[in-house]
Amino acid sequence: MIFANAVCCDHKQHTKMCLKVQDGVIVEMSSDLAQMSDVDSHQVIDVDSKLLMPSFIDCNVYPKGRTLSRKSLTSLSQKALRGGYGTILLLPDTMPVIDSEAIVELVKSVDKDLEVHILPSLKPTFYDESKLKLTDISKLYGNGARGIYLQSDIEGNLILRIAQYAKMLKTPLICFAQNTSLAQGVLNEGAFAAKLGLPTIHHKSQSIEVAKICEMLLHQDVEVLFSAIGLPRCIEIIQSYKQQGLKAHTEVSLHHLILNENICDDYNTAGKINPPLPSESVRQELLESLRNGHIDVLTSLQCADFNSQKDQVFELASFGIDSIAYGFALAYDRLFKPYNLDLSLLSRLCSYNPAQILGLEGGSLEVGKKADFMIIDLAGRTRIEDSFSPYRGAELESKVVMMYRDSQLYEID
Repeated sequence: MIFANAVCCDHKQHTKMCLKVQDGVIVEMSSDLAQMSDVDSHQVIDVDSKLLMPSFIDCNVYPKGRTLSRKSLTSLSQKALRGGYGTILLLPDTMPVIDSEAIVELVKSVDKDLEVHILPSLKPTFYDESKLKLTDISKLYGNGARGIYLQSDIEGNLILRIAQYAKMLKTPLICFAQNTSLAQGVLNEGAFAAKLGLPTIHHKSQSIEVAKICEMLLHQDVEVLFSAIGLPRCIEIIQSYKQQGLKAHTEVSLHHLILNENICDDYNTAGKINPPLPSESVRQELLESLRNGHIDVLTSLQCADFNSQKDQVFELASFGIDSIAYGFALAYDRLFKPYNLDLSLLSRLCSYNPAQILGLEGGSLEVGKKADFMIIDLAGRTRIEDSFSPYRGAELESKVVMMYRDSQLYEID
């Protein structure tokens, strides 16, 4: 199959190209269809100057209501496909928790029937008679789990033991850094929360945990992805430790770069996510970190919940957002186009870097690489109808029209 007249864009190129795929692998790329070998024996799809990019990879995803079932994973896969995601990493604190071989097998068995590849990460701890203990990390990894999900505020000795497993298995730590004793509220500490009279999350609840994990992992030869960073100070700390040799990556959600806390005015629960949305001044600082290359990965922060859980008073409503179905369009329309950012940067943050961290084959457009890409009509439109979305009613520029992965071409209506 040949995709002709495409504008191919990945982390290091943005140019018009023809691309030949065979047995799920990119076998030839050329600027001129006439110069490609054996054209007559292949189906030719005229992309008509649409954008062709590696499929996105999201390292921070939950199924609806954090409920793990065939139905929830199938629905999640369908949404991800529409948003341009070819692979998603499922975080393990679901119901049931991904902490046993049987649950890893459940995810893998469902994954075989889905359009999008769903990888289970593993939870390394469990409670036994009120005592926190390690799961059989090696067995879970050997059974197909990818990445060890670490919550930062557990006992230090356990963190070091988990890091030893990550080093031995050569798998990354996915770390959500938050001090739960300082994070009992629903909005960031500040004037906005005070105006609404809502309980707050201390401004150091994330930074002190980031600093602790960085110090503990320094010189441990372990790779760590800091999940859903929401404050510039955390990025500064991570950058400092990177310069000292820590193999660390900073993940930030699209929403923290696009929205500010004012979306929660009038107690609008659509904007209630964790970590909470920043003030406008902090959002601008996060944008500057993006421009400076200090953000490594972007996430949709997909954590949908049932409407009944969002349609409550602000304090009781669930954290979360349903946004993976419009991931590319949101990034393009609200972030990369208005701030004149290069789409090659978007591909690096949403495809190449996540693929490198997770050890996946995709993430770029190169001969010999796995063919896993999307085709986008930048003149198309993606409309958001979700009544509990902070983007409700928005009509975003661009639309994912095709996805190619695992030797299958999916047309998206």
